[in-house]
Order: sequence, then structure tokens, then C-alpha cells
Amino acid sequence: MSAENGLSHEQREVLKALYPWYKEEVFRRREQMMWLTASASAVLILLLVMVPAIPALATSSLIAKVVMCGGVSVFYGLMAYLILQQRARHRMAKQVLIEIEREMGLYEEGRYLPDAALYPKEWQTAWQDDWSVPIYLAVVFLLAGLVIAAVLLRW
Repeated sequence: MSAENGLSHEQREVLKALYPWYKEEVFRRREQMMWLTASASAVLILLLVMVPAIPALATSSLIAKVVMCGGVSVFYGLMAYLILQQRARHRMAKQVLIEIEREMGLYEEGRYLPDAALYPKEWQTAWQDDWSVPIYLAVVFLLAGLVIAAVLLRW
């Protein structure tokens, strides 16, 4: 066993191999959440633009409009579920990544830089204050609500 965090050479090598993979996984999951939000927003904006342009919608029964609104609600629910699923995987990967960074000593002062840590200590917990997912969900929810309102108000 090495004196470096009590890790053997083999364990350090495994961490070095896993580190870039988890780093990429964290970024990939974040990108996936953004892509899902952008795609859902694009679909809902397209629907929002199309609602006034559909003449048959003005003469549709209330039941038909409720069914259309139900479809928009199901679409929102599915997109919200997918975004939340990606968030859960992002958080798991982030937690493992931070643990690997700790074991590699990236947060230890003086280990790689004199009188400083290579990574700021705040990075270990900053991810817990992330507001991006509530914003993603709010944007998609707002657009879905606007589509529903446009359908119901089109008499």
C-alpha cells in the first residue's frame, strides 16, 4: 500500500482510468437534460404557433379540446420524467466523480500546488445548489400551459 491516501498503485490506476469516464458522463447527462428541454420546447412552440392556424380547432367540441390538452399534458409528463431521470443519473455520476477527485487528492492543499488545492473545496458541494433542472421543468411546464390555454381559449 502506498502512503498516498492509503491507495495501492493498482487502485490509483483504476481511479485514473475511471476519472475521465465519469467526467464525461457528468457532462453528457447535463447535455442530455438541455437537449430534452430544447426539443420539448421546440415542439410546444410549434404547437403554440399552429393552434391559431388550425381552422377546425375553432369548431372542435369541448371534448376534443380536452383530449388535445390531455395529449399535451402527457407529453409534458413524459418530458419531465426523462429530464428527472437524467438528473438522477447526473447526480450519481457527479457524486462518484467527486469521490474520485477526493481520493486523487485534488481538493488537498499543498498536494499539487504550494499552499493551494488544485480544485476549490466549494466544487465538492456546488452541484447541490444547481437550479438548472427546476428551470428546465418550469420552461417546459409554462410552454405546455400556454398550448393548453391556446387550445381551450380557441372558441
